[in-house]
Amino acid sequence: MKVIWTHEANKSFDGILDYLLKVWSQKEALTFVDLVEDTIAKIKEHPELFKISKYNHTSREAFITKHTTMFYRILEESIQIEYFWGNFQDPKKVEELLK
Repeated sequence: MKVIWTHEANKSFDGILDYLLKVWSQKEALTFVDLVEDTIAKIKEHPELFKISKYNHTSREAFITKHTTMFYRILEESIQIEYFWGNFQDPKKVEELLK
C-alpha cells in the first residue's frame, strides 16, 4: 500500500527529530527514524496490526517508543500517517488533532 504523510505528520515528526538532536544525540534521532520506518513497513504489510484509537475510531495508534505514538488511518488504497504524539502531553490535545 502507498503511504501518505499529512502536513501535521511531517511537522510533528520533524519536531520530535529536532528535540532528539538538541537534547539527546544523532544516534537517538537515527534510532527513532529506523523505528518509524520499521513500523510503517509492518503497517504496509498488515494495516490493521495496531489498535483502533480511543480518540478517533477511524485512526489507529502505533507505539513507536514509550515516549511516542504514531497515529495513522487506513484508506481504500493507502495508509495516511496523521500525527506523531509525545505520550507525556495532555491527551485532550490529541483528541482535537484527530477530529
